[in-house]
Amino acid sequence: MEPVIEFKYFSFKYRAQTQPTLRDINLSIMPGEKVLIVGPSGSGKSTLAHCINGLVPFSYPGDITGTLRVGGKNPADLGLFGISQIVGTVLQDTDGQFIGLTVAEDLAFSLENNLVPQEEMFVKVDEVAELVDVKKLLDNAPRELSGGQKQRVSMGGVMVDDVEILLFDEPLANLDPATGKRAIALIDQIQKNRKSTIVIIEHRLEDALYRDVDRIIVVGEGRIVADTVPDELLITDILENRGSGNLFT
Repeated sequence: MEPVIEFKYFSFKYRAQTQPTLRDINLSIMPGEKVLIVGPSGSGKSTLAHCINGLVPFSYPGDITGTLRVGGKNPADLGLFGISQIVGTVLQDTDGQFIGLTVAEDLAFSLENNLVPQEEMFVKVDEVAELVDVKKLLDNAPRELSGGQKQRVSMGGVMVDDVEILLFDEPLANLDPATGKRAIALIDQIQKNRKSTIVIIEHRLEDALYRDVDRIIVVGEGRIVADTVPDELLITDILENRGSGNLFT
């Protein structure tokens, strides 16, 4: 089986910077894995996410060395639209993702863009709304929703395209602990139902560990400093030594 995400000796430097943000990244993520990427502010974890979803190099240009394959392809060859068919991103600020006037319109947006027949679109929206538990909210405006409801709609919006990879960029940052645990439970359910590859970028490690992840990748100073399973990571001093105490706050 081939990795669905594969970095090989990958480095990236933003044009405005003198030093690389990512250095010699070697990382393989297999189809169906759930991987948590953690690290302190400025460690490079968000840049790693931007490489996966194509924001690097299309929105954030810079110098790349090494190779990256997502879904077996070079993101630079796909363009943002092409990579969005493989990677669905749920942002920390979900308000920035809403386009439709109602939840139903928002869920249907990418299907309309892809000229999906209306009957098929209705079926797809209903299926995804059921999965993310927003069927009762389809007529509501996104601005009327709670933080947890907005996140479920945001998840649904990227799932309608049957993407291979779901990338969550600090999904718990704006949620209270109880809502955060429900969000993690939903991510767990999505993985079981869709067999998607899940990549979570997160500070609040304790909430992310409420549900099982296959691996934890610790990023520090632009490098991968640990790639291990949760139980092994938590008995080491890697997080403490890397100044990552804020991962638990």
